[in-house]
Amino acid sequence: MATPNGGSSGGGSGGGIIPGPGPGIMGSAGMASNSPAFSWYDYATQSPRDPRTIVQSISFMDQTGATQLATFLRSTTWLQAATWVAPPMDVTPRTTFVPTINAPFGNDFQAQELAAQWNAQRAMTVLNAQYPIAVQKEIILRAGMQFANLFALDFTGGATSTDIQFSFLQNSLTSGDFTSGASGTIPVFAFPSATYGGTSRVMTVTLLRPGRYAVALRIKDNTGNYSLFEMDWLVF
Repeated sequence: MATPNGGSSGGGSGGGIIPGPGPGIMGSAGMASNSPAFSWYDYATQSPRDPRTIVQSISFMDQTGATQLATFLRSTTWLQAATWVAPPMDVTPRTTFVPTINAPFGNDFQAQELAAQWNAQRAMTVLNAQYPIAVQKEIILRAGMQFANLFALDFTGGATSTDIQFSFLQNSLTSGDFTSGASGTIPVFAFPSATYGGTSRVMTVTLLRPGRYAVALRIKDNTGNYSLFEMDWLVF
C-alpha cells in the first residue's frame, strides 16, 4: 500500500504512489508556483490553482437525492466581505455510508477487479467517533479516470444551501485572476442552483493524479452565512 509522503511499501497492481512536493505543487497546499509561499504576501502574489488539474468531474447529491454535476467557472463570489462561520457540514460516519470506488465502464474488467480489491482491503470503515476530530476530514481516494470515488457528507443543524462551490483551500489566500481593475476570480467547480441539505449526501469525484490536496467547499447557507468546509484528500 502506498505511503502518503512519496514511498510505496508494495508493488502490487492495487497499490499506488503519492509523490512528495514537486514542480507546481507545494505540499498539501495545492498551489501552482515555482517557489514556495512563506508569508501572506507570497500567497497574495501567487496565481490561484485550477482544480481541473486534479479533478476530472465532481458531483454532489441534493436534498431530494438527485445527483448534481458541478461545472467549471471563474468565481467572483468565492470570497465575501462577510462574517464567516463554522461550516454546517461533517463527514458521514462510516457505519452509515462506507466510502467506495466504482468502475463506471462495465467492460473495463481490470478496473472492475481493482475497484473490488480496493473496496475489500482499503475502504475506510472505522466509526467517526473512533477518530480524533482533527483527522475526521482526511479522505482517502483513488486516482484514475476509470474510477469514481464515492463518500458522503452530512449537513448539520438543519442547514441547507443553494450555493456551493469547490476549489483548493489555499486559493482563498490568493488575489485571484484579475479580469478587471475591480474584481478577481477564483477557479472553482460550482454546483447547480438547487437545494442541498440532509444527511448522507453522496459526493462523487473522478481524479486525474495522485497526491495530497487541501480542498474546500464554499457554502452559503440558508441563513445567508458563508463558510468553508475543508478536507484533506490523500489520493493514491
